[in-house]
Amino acid sequence: MSASSVLCLSCHDGTIALGNMINPGVTNDLGSTFVTGRALVGTDLSDDHPVSIIYNQNLLPTDPDLIHPNNVDLPLRNNELHCASCHDAHEDMHPPFLHKSTLNGELCTTCHIPTGTGWDWTGSSHATSTATAQGTNPWSDRKPAWTGLTVQENACMNCHTPHNASTPERLIKEQEENTCYLCHNGTVAQTDIQAEQQKFYHHPVEQTPSIGHDTTREENPLTMTLHVECEDCHNPHAMFSSPPMISFDPISPMSTNHSTAPFVNGSMVGVTGIDINGSVKPEVDYEYEVCFKCHGVPGKSACDNQRCSTANSYDMMRQDGVYNIRDKVNSGNPALVSYHPIELNNPVNNNEVPSLRNDIPLSTISGQIYCSDCHSSNVSPAGGGSGPSGPHGSTHEGILAQAYDFDPLNATSLSNSLCFKCHDSGNLYTDQSFPHDKHVIGENLACINCHDPHGSASNQHLINFLTFSNVAGQIREITGTGVFAEPTWVDNGLHNGTCWLNCHGVVHDGFDY
Repeated sequence: MSASSVLCLSCHDGTIALGNMINPGVTNDLGSTFVTGRALVGTDLSDDHPVSIIYNQNLLPTDPDLIHPNNVDLPLRNNELHCASCHDAHEDMHPPFLHKSTLNGELCTTCHIPTGTGWDWTGSSHATSTATAQGTNPWSDRKPAWTGLTVQENACMNCHTPHNASTPERLIKEQEENTCYLCHNGTVAQTDIQAEQQKFYHHPVEQTPSIGHDTTREENPLTMTLHVECEDCHNPHAMFSSPPMISFDPISPMSTNHSTAPFVNGSMVGVTGIDINGSVKPEVDYEYEVCFKCHGVPGKSACDNQRCSTANSYDMMRQDGVYNIRDKVNSGNPALVSYHPIELNNPVNNNEVPSLRNDIPLSTISGQIYCSDCHSSNVSPAGGGSGPSGPHGSTHEGILAQAYDFDPLNATSLSNSLCFKCHDSGNLYTDQSFPHDKHVIGENLACINCHDPHGSASNQHLINFLTFSNVAGQIREITGTGVFAEPTWVDNGLHNGTCWLNCHGVVHDGFDY
């Protein structure tokens, strides 16, 4: 620590370093002169902006967001950054004794401009939003004289603090998601994400990772401990407002007020991911690449055969034994037979889908869907609502936008409304391709018994029998017959197949449909 910053800290660390005294030997009570409150930095500087460091071009490779020192118009004497680089002890034109105002990020962006492929901080919502606080003040940690009225004016200070940061490494003013909740609890942002996270089924962002977590571009999705925080899906320096990330509006199917699947919208710009081949991407292009960071890591999965994001803990075993979601939607996987068009719409894969609705902008030869068309809040646009988009939380198991029955033997005609977003219930229940009416209505069997909503390495038409499930202690199985050891469906051509299995108490010994 060199002299410049030491001089400031001789008071602002909570002590007073005395030089020559006028009346040596006379003891006075100096307690009232000690620095307190916001001005108290303390003796532990690990939660403060670094000082007494060399700021030259050799520092630039450590952080791609740093500005070249030649372009920094703040005092950097001998290329050293000190307290006096930001503060002017003799002039309080910009409180608290700053060379520049913190409003609109002016001071911070002198040295820091987060930048990526096709984006930088200046275009992000946190740099441009004119939203104001409608309830609890999210900026109460700062004096009114220092604080702006909008998100745009507070800029960097919405999330960061240069001193006494609760999350020191990135100078974040609260712990993890609590920083985001300051605004995204309905008081500033239009939607209440915190309320979504309190729903019974949710992504566990409020669960503290077992190890240190840093969502910068240096974090490797292939080797990181599985976890989820807001920043794993959202880049606060890049994200901007845009139409909902859904393939179509279930209320007005022909509306164009949505993004185009599978491309990310503004909410996921600048986020790391894993591509369809299992390689790391510093910045994703497609939504599913973000999901693959947990649900598509080569050789492992966040779920396996355990249900994800649920307070229940029960097994669901599929005929093909594949549980890595990337393997189940990858058109390049030679073992995959059928899949929903998340990564690719393959006409060969989709040549026989008679139940597909004809009033939506999807067909068997064109159009793709998002993961969040299914996995989203129950009040989201994906569910026909106007609430927050995306899989933050839902009242439906699996963080689903609409009802989807996970209980194999207690389904009703209304308990799989999620499927009917794209599939015509009238077609299905009039048995135009298969006696769905007998199975779903007559036997109360859920879609999940026969169909795997992600993909199947066993059969066409997403047929991937649920060979075992344990729902609240109720064990159900679909087994083979004497002819086939495993439950088997034989494709006999257009709208024609044969079942060899034991299901819902009936031995299907070569039943033709």
